[in-house]
Amino acid sequence: MTPVFSIITPYYLSTLRPSHNQRVILCINSIHSLKSEFIIPTNQTSLTFGASNVKTIGTDSGHIFSPAKARNDAVLEASGKYLFFMDCDLLCSPALNAEVFCVLQSNKSKIAFEMYPCLYLTKEETERFDGDFQGCLESFLRGENHRVEGIALASSCLLMNREWFLQLGGFDEQFVGHGGEDLELIDRLTRHYPIGPRPADYGLNIKAQHPGDYQGFRRYFSYYALPHLFAGRFLVHQWHPRPLTHPYHKRRAGNDQLLEQMLSRSEAERGPLKGPVVPCNDLDGELPDFREWMIRLQEEAGYPVQEYPGLLRWQDGIKPKRPLWRKVRKLYLNPRAFFRDMFKPASR
Repeated sequence: MTPVFSIITPYYLSTLRPSHNQRVILCINSIHSLKSEFIIPTNQTSLTFGASNVKTIGTDSGHIFSPAKARNDAVLEASGKYLFFMDCDLLCSPALNAEVFCVLQSNKSKIAFEMYPCLYLTKEETERFDGDFQGCLESFLRGENHRVEGIALASSCLLMNREWFLQLGGFDEQFVGHGGEDLELIDRLTRHYPIGPRPADYGLNIKAQHPGDYQGFRRYFSYYALPHLFAGRFLVHQWHPRPLTHPYHKRRAGNDQLLEQMLSRSEAERGPLKGPVVPCNDLDGELPDFREWMIRLQEEAGYPVQEYPGLLRWQDGIKPKRPLWRKVRKLYLNPRAFFRDMFKPASR
């Protein structure tokens, strides 16, 4: 029987992380379906994960691993009608599991795409995590930082139709190493499935600890993802070290610059769209003020912002974790962002 959908999870086996296989197994176990297949593009095709629906394929991306090429290679091997992209460090919540299967069983052949948020667990929470997704969400929404250290509303966790992915041309393989390729694809997806007019600051590539401070394309993308968070449809990222001098991570700054250049182009410079435009009617074509909309959704979901300020700021009395190694890493990889943030006022 042809699988309904294919789950694609790139995995680069590094000698720096020999025990990382267990994380991949946990990832596989967190999302399951008799009608799905796992395709893992990797540099080590001899890897086995003990399940008949898991397939590893070789991907040759040169000296530095390319998630963009790895995912594109995997799609060519995929037999599912739908694609679900997730990284090997992620775990899928039960509510997201149920949502994915519901969408697929409804056979929505014209589904544009869905993008799901991701919570980043602390090192300590990763070591003791027992599947308490809701507890981690509520801890973060309360503005605590001992279980969850951050969030990405716009993430690489994407569900879409395989034919449309191929029509759009897949991931851009100019991105090699860490970052950029997922956000660039989301940019193209939102051009074909606009939720509203793009803001004047759309091209800004400025990261923020709290979604209430999002700017540019991250804020625009979040209109698609935020409703999933309050419904429990999200993933959690298992903490792992990111060696400062590793070539894969050193490419992040260059990828960020490439992304800025690509997203700042005019419509004329981008060229014609590779398919139809299907407006998203979730917000009736108009974008409300993001912070006001976010607070309204949160309170409608039963999280009054006075008790759950986490999307806007840390809880009063919580000391932000800013270890020295993280500052040194940022200065080394992206000095422009480091000095910009040095003079940025704290959010309230």
